[in-house]
Amino acid sequence: MPEGKALESQTKVDAGEAVMFWFEELLMLDRQGYEERLDYLEVNFDHAVAAARTTAKRSAQRRENRAVPMTYDDETSELNADIEKAAAGQNPMSDPKLDDPGYRSRLYAAIERLPEPLRLVVMLLLKGYPIESKEPGVRDIVSILGCAEKTVRNRRKRAFEVLRQALDEEET
Repeated sequence: MPEGKALESQTKVDAGEAVMFWFEELLMLDRQGYEERLDYLEVNFDHAVAAARTTAKRSAQRRENRAVPMTYDDETSELNADIEKAAAGQNPMSDPKLDDPGYRSRLYAAIERLPEPLRLVVMLLLKGYPIESKEPGVRDIVSILGCAEKTVRNRRKRAFEVLRQALDEEET
């Protein structure tokens, strides 16, 4: 490497590659027929490329931040106890909590008070249905409810938040 030149970050490199791929794809599409999205590039090339670079950089940063490894206990090769505890705390229907009959009855009462779309997702999760399955013949919540995977995940998240709040209020 020549002296005086700094190494580029992987995020910056990924963003640059994404912009180049996007531009090449638009050019290829234009060769097959008129591509309307190239009109803006002809008029305002610098701004369009800067906007594409910003979008690609954000996307690369999100991917990079998601790739933080979980820590494992060296002796047992299991997830760190703090991670296990945090994950169990996020799910009001985690197995250890369901062993307590009092907690279980409060949980089911709170589930019954949920709005129907949220209650349906929770009930299907309790019955063991996966949110989405790529395997043929496996019924999943997405196909049962006829909505997008993201919708099901958002409903699950909202339901868990409402359930956690309801159960916390009952405990205090």
